[in-house]
Amino acid sequence: MKTDILSNLVITKVLAASTLYTPEKVKIKRTHRKRWAVVIKYEGETFYISNGKRFLSDANHVVILPNGCLYDWECTQPGHFAIIEFESEQTFHEPIPIPIKYSEKVLKQFKEIEYKRNLKNPMFEMESIRDVYSIILSITSQSIDKYTPNSKMQKIQPAIEYVSQNFDKRITNDILANVAGLSTIYFRKLFTEVMGISPIAYTKQMRIEKAKEMLKSDYGTLSDIAQSLGYANLYDFSRDFKTHTGKAPSKY
Repeated sequence: MKTDILSNLVITKVLAASTLYTPEKVKIKRTHRKRWAVVIKYEGETFYISNGKRFLSDANHVVILPNGCLYDWECTQPGHFAIIEFESEQTFHEPIPIPIKYSEKVLKQFKEIEYKRNLKNPMFEMESIRDVYSIILSITSQSIDKYTPNSKMQKIQPAIEYVSQNFDKRITNDILANVAGLSTIYFRKLFTEVMGISPIAYTKQMRIEKAKEMLKSDYGTLSDIAQSLGYANLYDFSRDFKTHTGKAPSKY
């Protein structure tokens, strides 16, 4: 599943939410889809054929059709399907099939969007965008297997979570080792082995990534950002930022 394109998907407008019926043996060819769509075929089945691959669409397989994709569409078993079409500048070359476990829940979400759009209450356009994001998050979370970290990752996981919650505070190897319940020497060796960088380097990396977000917003001065990230002064922040990005924060 192409979760990378979905994770960066920016929906600008929802165009339609509809329920349709297709008879058996209907075939359609799409040479260049002009908008995104998410489809659940809750009765019967349909196949999307693209780049030599066949993608099943039925009650247990939602299909996302990206802007720009090419495919042949063939209904092999008649029935109803729900479709939501929306605009986004992102493009992709083929359909994205997503197996799901709870089709009733997903279908209910489709129907709720269609119902709200029929009512056209105030803010329904904004609500539609929110609800489509909710559907995509729901179906992708159903299909992704829960990540089970290996034993080494499990040992350092408490330290990783501590850094994510306390990156603005003074963090040392001793503090992180204590959080993980390990000796400092063993913890530092294990962390570096698993993550590819030392615990302190990881902490600095997280601070810099957070700094990038802050610099894109109307957050405040560079000194404000440095202080919010736990730096003692602007000089230390600027030095670390340039080391990691190659640019001074004022030029980013």
